[in-house]
Amino acid sequence: MLKQFINGEFVESNSKEAIEVLNPADNSRIGEVAKGDEQDVDQAVAGAVKAQKKWAQVNRVKRAAIVLQLADQLAENKEEIAKIYQQEQGKVYSAALGEVEGSINYIKYMTGLAQSDKGEVLQNQVDHETIMLIKKPIGVTAGIIPWNAPIFILMRKMIPALVTGCSIVVKPSGETPFGTFKIAELIQKTDIPAGLVQIISGPGSTIGNLLSKNDKISLVSITGSTRAGKSVMEAAANNVKKVNLELGGKAPAIVTNKADIDKAVKYIVMARIKNSGQVCTCPERIYVQSGVYDEFVKKVTDAMSKVVAGDPTNENTDMGPIINQTQLQSINQKVKDAVAAGAKVLTGGHIIESDGNFFEPTVIVNVDDDSPIMRDEIFGPVLPIAKFETVDEAIDKANDSPYGLSSYVYTEDLKESMEFSNRLDIGEVYVNCEAEEAITGYHAGWRQSGLGGADGQHGFDEYQNTTVSYLRYE
Repeated sequence: MLKQFINGEFVESNSKEAIEVLNPADNSRIGEVAKGDEQDVDQAVAGAVKAQKKWAQVNRVKRAAIVLQLADQLAENKEEIAKIYQQEQGKVYSAALGEVEGSINYIKYMTGLAQSDKGEVLQNQVDHETIMLIKKPIGVTAGIIPWNAPIFILMRKMIPALVTGCSIVVKPSGETPFGTFKIAELIQKTDIPAGLVQIISGPGSTIGNLLSKNDKISLVSITGSTRAGKSVMEAAANNVKKVNLELGGKAPAIVTNKADIDKAVKYIVMARIKNSGQVCTCPERIYVQSGVYDEFVKKVTDAMSKVVAGDPTNENTDMGPIINQTQLQSINQKVKDAVAAGAKVLTGGHIIESDGNFFEPTVIVNVDDDSPIMRDEIFGPVLPIAKFETVDEAIDKANDSPYGLSSYVYTEDLKESMEFSNRLDIGEVYVNCEAEEAITGYHAGWRQSGLGGADGQHGFDEYQNTTVSYLRYE
């Protein structure tokens, strides 16, 4: 059974209880992870507080150089980590390896910001006085990690925290803990001081809640469902602590009459089957202008019907399993409900009979704009398609959602591109491409898709507080 990672060592959980971890490709047992409790959390937080006070006094450039050592460790062990990750999460190998390599690049980028990040010197109306705006680490942070991209999102929360002078208590998903604890082994091989990174496994309803309400933690960052984000926000409110929420999405993809249809089909299918559709930025609802509707539907149906779903260890597989049976049944029920309401399935639409959790790549038409399949997050390889007539209509449909994380636009017309970019009330607009989430950008949602964001200088700043110092020298 995986142990907790507290103060630089692997230790038994005080609870002595365990959570079983299954391989989603065949539902075979991988192993167990500790089911942590309040005593585990208190011990980890106390260690994080102590370590952070010392770490904050280390020169920022020196801190970055120490954290950068983890990139070398990841590079040396990337194939092993990708295979662990593939087994517990179900990504095809190329995607699993790509995520590890992306994590290496993320470490290099974020540590590089240590030398370019700066405060400000401000003017004042008072003679003989200088105002300095100083950035300081926010303190002890908590990172609640999802199962769909556990390695990269761990880096997204951990690396800027460490570089800015914070410590972090991590709660990995119970579905995918093995890769996270492998990272803990690699941290032990670096000069990152013991206690700066604590890892406590267990259910979100207990460990996540305990971290969110702990008065020693200054920031809680979660990537997960909107429901989970609301729970974190509520628990954090008692201590008025900062929350950083990357939550659910219902990304619209808009295809206009001026689109390159082959390009639109290529990128929409690529994005929709990424991680079997289990990515919050995946296109979840497709709006196609009437002039190209028939052509698009025919081509996207043909492309989705050719996607190979199956064993992620097979090099010919395009798309692996759904994470668990609960999520698989949820996808299946959403499709059934849509069909019962009058929608038509053009390809797919069923669970694939196997020992694992596989769902057919699916295209659905004749969907109503107000139907659940166009309103609620599917989180699976399903493309519901609706028709629109004008650009204004498409923008209204795209904005009419409680979510606002990502969107896609396909048009070869510059004016249309700018119109959508300026008028979509959504955090990300991908024009003629798939979701890239560049590490130099800013990944942030509107409305119920979250608060705050990650990546780039703005994501780096999430882990810093500001002091304004008035220096009078008369």
